[in-house]
Amino acid sequence: MTLDSRFDEVLSAAADGEDWAWEELYRNLAPDLLKFLAGQGAADPEDCVGEVFVHMVRRLDTFDGNQTQFRAWAFTIARNQLIDQWRRDQRRPISSDRDVVAAADRLSPVDPEEPATLQRAAVDQILGGLSTDQRSVLLLRFLHQFTIPETASIMGKTEGAIRVLQHRGLHALRRTLAEHPDDAWLIPAETFLGSGQ
Repeated sequence: MTLDSRFDEVLSAAADGEDWAWEELYRNLAPDLLKFLAGQGAADPEDCVGEVFVHMVRRLDTFDGNQTQFRAWAFTIARNQLIDQWRRDQRRPISSDRDVVAAADRLSPVDPEEPATLQRAAVDQILGGLSTDQRSVLLLRFLHQFTIPETASIMGKTEGAIRVLQHRGLHALRRTLAEHPDDAWLIPAETFLGSGQ
């Protein structure tokens, strides 16, 4: 869901402290932020999303841009929150074994043998074999559809570094999928084996 032509109106109302505008921004951004943070192994993705919005409320007066730039700003804040969490914990995540749908499963449990559940577990296992930066790049590029320049801005890296991380991450995914051909049916190939552009 995007705000499109209503973005300026909603952002202006949010700057004026209108609750309805913040609720709309939250509905628009929170699901993707939650997926990103969970995919990065955040200890408590839901809490981290809350912290992202607290930061956005406090710093909204510093933002100047369009809807695409606002979305990238939110992801930049999310990544910075995650890095702060890692520093506080004095560790980096070893694997991304947290599932973004855990909260939803508590409300509406699913059969662990359902294809969607098996697919989520396979995705988590495969992404867990990537470095943190490779996982970030692939999630931002392919799941959240950010461009290479936007991904570079969010991660605080050069576009060249993003291209290298993307290339190495895709190569690692191809190798993992080739090593486990019996599980390949669980995950559509295009999920990970995109064009790499």
